[in-house]
Amino acid sequence: MIPPPAHAVGRLDGRTILRYAHAYESGGGLEQYLADLNLALCQRSRLTIVQMQMTTDRMRLAETEETIGGSRIVKVPLWVPPESKHASINARPPGALARFKTALRNRLVFTPAVYHAVAKRVLQNWPVPRRSGEPAAAGAKFKELLTRFPVDLVAVHSCGGSDASEMLTAASRARLPAVIIHHFANDRFKSFALCRQAMQARAVGGVCGVAVPAYLRERFTNLADGIDVDFFRRENARPVSPAFADPILFLPARITPTKGQLDLIRAGGKLLQEGVRFQIVFAGRVDSEAYLADLKKAITTAGLTERVYFTGQLDAAGLRDWYAAAAILAFPTHHHEGLPRILLEAQAMALPVVVHEIGGTADGVKSGETGFLIPENDPAQLVQRLRELLQNPAQREQFGQAGRRWIESRFSLTCLAERHELFYCQVSNL
Repeated sequence: MIPPPAHAVGRLDGRTILRYAHAYESGGGLEQYLADLNLALCQRSRLTIVQMQMTTDRMRLAETEETIGGSRIVKVPLWVPPESKHASINARPPGALARFKTALRNRLVFTPAVYHAVAKRVLQNWPVPRRSGEPAAAGAKFKELLTRFPVDLVAVHSCGGSDASEMLTAASRARLPAVIIHHFANDRFKSFALCRQAMQARAVGGVCGVAVPAYLRERFTNLADGIDVDFFRRENARPVSPAFADPILFLPARITPTKGQLDLIRAGGKLLQEGVRFQIVFAGRVDSEAYLADLKKAITTAGLTERVYFTGQLDAAGLRDWYAAAAILAFPTHHHEGLPRILLEAQAMALPVVVHEIGGTADGVKSGETGFLIPENDPAQLVQRLRELLQNPAQREQFGQAGRRWIESRFSLTCLAERHELFYCQVSNL
């Protein structure tokens, strides 16, 4: 991770950054990341940020502009069909055979030696296939924006598709420095598309430093994430309704198989058999009705009907309130996470966390100090760690206070802005 530079305020004065992201108006981790980052940068420098983002509403294609102090944020919507926005959200976690095939393909094709021997000569001529959810006119709009704004740096926040390749190619032809900022697990850089695009970009940033491929290590910067630590404070929280007498295991994530709700229900069934008292609270939008039906059947089978509560999707204030009410953030995710924001938000709220060690989760938790990292396929350890914290309020308090200090020191919005400022300056001589 980049250390905070000295005297960075004003470093980007007069500059223009053009961002491209599969972000929408609101509602997701990428959307919040960009909103927080843009605000923090604009509060520190007088600059222009042009952000190309997505919309599924044809009536909202007009550009908008926001002024923050002496800075501007111009948002340029690109239309995508509504049905493609969540085209793959119902996918179940890959089975053992699928994981083996993926690992074998990555190892055979995208080791550094093979990439440099073959990809630089052959694969660079292969087109990156278009994926669902990509706007058709992204490349043309990008070129048009270059005629209207004096762009100093291009930052591509959504990689792997043909639209990202269009951005990187157009930036190269315009002799503009372009960077990739990856918001997911780094093992995705073994795929053909991301491998190729990483080689096109001047530099690559990510939200965690775990599992960076060898071919990329010298050009990779861990930019991490950041949250508003003043907003996420326990003293700012409001009482929740309903209030529960037993300690709450809180899991705020999309209701979809890869996020681990079923694992938590199974662990809850074991804890109930042992006589441990708890309440499970799920928050998040339902991305799979079929999975929700399976989840409710599992809740009934485990005898947890009276011990599981669904809040629905919450805004930031609602999340803050439930963090404050909870005893533990329980996140047995199977998704190859980048750096999940809920880990940072929960610890900022002095909430201990229990999370699968997968993707970049290890970068967000000090295991044994602010929570526990557990192996993905070890349900017994999940039960053990939840039991340990549920039965030990003093340990929960100790972990919670350590977590608050950890987040303040590494993941504030100021830290996030400083890391990005130095990254931009290093790759583009700003």
